[in-house]
Amino acid sequence: MLEKLKSLKGKFRYDDSEMPFLEHLEAFRKAAIRSVIALVAGVLICLPFADHLISILRAPAEPYIEKPVEMVLQESDLQLRIPAAALNREALIQQEGGEAYYEVEAEIAVPQTKQKKSGVIRLQFSEPAAAIKMWLMVSFFGGLLLSLPVLVFIIGSFVMPGVRDVERKVMTRIALFSGGLFMLGIAMGYKVTLPLALDLMLRIGGRLGGESIWFYNKYIAFSIQLLLGFGIAFQLPVVILILGKMGLVNSRQLREKRRHVIVGLLVLSMILTPPDIMTQLLMAAPLIFLYEFCIWFLYFSGNRGSATVEAVASDIDEDEEENNLTEE
Repeated sequence: MLEKLKSLKGKFRYDDSEMPFLEHLEAFRKAAIRSVIALVAGVLICLPFADHLISILRAPAEPYIEKPVEMVLQESDLQLRIPAAALNREALIQQEGGEAYYEVEAEIAVPQTKQKKSGVIRLQFSEPAAAIKMWLMVSFFGGLLLSLPVLVFIIGSFVMPGVRDVERKVMTRIALFSGGLFMLGIAMGYKVTLPLALDLMLRIGGRLGGESIWFYNKYIAFSIQLLLGFGIAFQLPVVILILGKMGLVNSRQLREKRRHVIVGLLVLSMILTPPDIMTQLLMAAPLIFLYEFCIWFLYFSGNRGSATVEAVASDIDEDEEENNLTEE
């Protein structure tokens, strides 16, 4: 086992020997084929669990989804109401086999529960093949996430031999930081943004008096797009910090371009998220926070540009004075 691990580790070591172009091309072809095989294997593994993945994506909307009558009857304690006057001898039906029963009109009452959420969603399929398309789409993205570590390993084994040890350590740290931010973005989109966006959209729809009839596959596509959008958008600090370490940007430049960047982040949120203002704002807010984090990270790490500590402090004081004059 140790020998196998050492052999795998050896694939990432720096190799300064020159490789002919055709050998590079052959190595790239093998890496591409292995990546496709890993992705297909991930999709095949996720296929049997597609129903569970759909249930996970459906969970934020579950409190709002209208349940079928059969499920409501199974989950509720039913009450049978029979008028007392209906139980008389005339309502008794005697069968030939000796069995007898009362034939009366009765009401079945389901206990009413307090609605904590406003708005009810009815999920429908837009076409006969919509369920299969949704099933395959969820399996594909699930397989992509499942095979992502293997894909990173394959790409690393192709790229790392041409990277020196110092650069390899930096790239490894960047990859870990980027992966952590990607998962953080997906988690925030799933736990915070998606429930808030659903709640707001249904509240507005309820006030307007409309009925929420959604296509099932479009809701799942909406959820996947939002989660992936958050994961990709959370790579912003990685890009900024790399540019900062390369000396292309510094803390002072980021502060001076803050207003322009905020507008750009709003546009980026509009591109990466579904077309509704709520989800766009919910994505833009953490991105602006991460941008501010990058400003101060570069500042405290020494990449301050031409500005000194006094200059930065004076800029902050000037901003505060301008705000006070504006308020007066």
